[in-house]
Amino acid sequence: MLKRAKKLFISNKDLFRFMALSYLDKAIVFLLPLLVFQLFKDQKIYISIEYIYSITTVVIPLIDLGLSGYFFYAYRNSDDKEFTVNIFVKSFQRLYIIVCFIGLGLIALNYFSFEFESFIVFIVSRLLFVLATVFFASYYRLTNRPEKAVYITLASNIISLSFLFGYFFLSLEFSLWLIFIGQILFSIIYFFKCIIDVLLKNNTKSYQEQIKKIFLKALLFSWPSIMQVFIMMFITNFGKINVLTKMSLDDGVLLSLVQRFSMVIFLTHSSIWAFVLKDLYVEKNVLIIRRNLLYKYLAFLTLALSFVIFVTEIYLANNYNDLFRVSYISILIIGQTFLACVYAYLEVHYGRENKNIIKLYLALFSAFVFLFILIVLDMNFLEKISIAMFVSTFLSLLVSIFILYKRNYKIA
Repeated sequence: MLKRAKKLFISNKDLFRFMALSYLDKAIVFLLPLLVFQLFKDQKIYISIEYIYSITTVVIPLIDLGLSGYFFYAYRNSDDKEFTVNIFVKSFQRLYIIVCFIGLGLIALNYFSFEFESFIVFIVSRLLFVLATVFFASYYRLTNRPEKAVYITLASNIISLSFLFGYFFLSLEFSLWLIFIGQILFSIIYFFKCIIDVLLKNNTKSYQEQIKKIFLKALLFSWPSIMQVFIMMFITNFGKINVLTKMSLDDGVLLSLVQRFSMVIFLTHSSIWAFVLKDLYVEKNVLIIRRNLLYKYLAFLTLALSFVIFVTEIYLANNYNDLFRVSYISILIIGQTFLACVYAYLEVHYGRENKNIIKLYLALFSAFVFLFILIVLDMNFLEKISIAMFVSTFLSLLVSIFILYKRNYKIA
């Protein structure tokens, strides 16, 4: 057993190192809202943070314009891979500048035309930060330096964590700026870098035409995926988006906490997915699901699932009286996260053969089931959305597996 474990570690040393870095980074992301909740004991502030995170998660697929998803496909089918990487970087920098100006315009409009709401600043800065780091994850993975993207997010998150502890130990009044200060600083710095690069580097007319073609091809390739991810993220975050209007504070905190615990499963998924995505896309036979990658993925994800259930049940047992209710709600939420990750891993294969439209059909099916359950069930809002999320994701996964089977995919 010891020899097998040692062999597993040696053969996957790069993956383990990348996962360790990724987990350190994501641990800070994971802990920041929880630390606010534990240190400052304010349920509404905690729910507000989760609300901002959820809005960002739902909107981000729409402003990426499919660049990150199309990047891998274009790279796989390119004869000049270095040029492909460079042109995508230039395209993204222009997109980032445009989104920055739109965000600044929305902030100005909110400030001068309405009663100023600081949430808009946090949502815009979070969107810009996530937009950049998602693209960086693709870029550095294709250039075989996946840990570079982690260093960027890690630095920003450590800044926010430092401010948070500083305010707590100095007994200063908490502000939401503490959570987002690192992301705001990064967004400003990268904005000016993009401006300099666009103005001073390779800005010929032919280069601009190439960039326009990249955007057009990315949209044509990715529009089904854009809508699909938007729908799936809306379903997953529907509860937290409505947490301030349709739930009690206690139910809102329960939903937010369990979904935050469930992030361990998602972080395991994203760490492995980021590491193996290039291997999936460069596989010549598009109808092959690589057994070694699939089994490795499922093994790590199942370990994360077991850990999350164990930790969540301990927390619930020590903090809630109605243990049966909160436990079955938690199992539904955690189970939905696990199934959604497996679903996301399998649907990558549709993108490899340029069949993203299948992903959109699956998302529409999931949305139909989700909304049907919301309409039909007459019960507490939290219980209703927990059932709707789990059932819609489970049925969509079954349909996706059936489609892969009918398309003659093989595990090999």
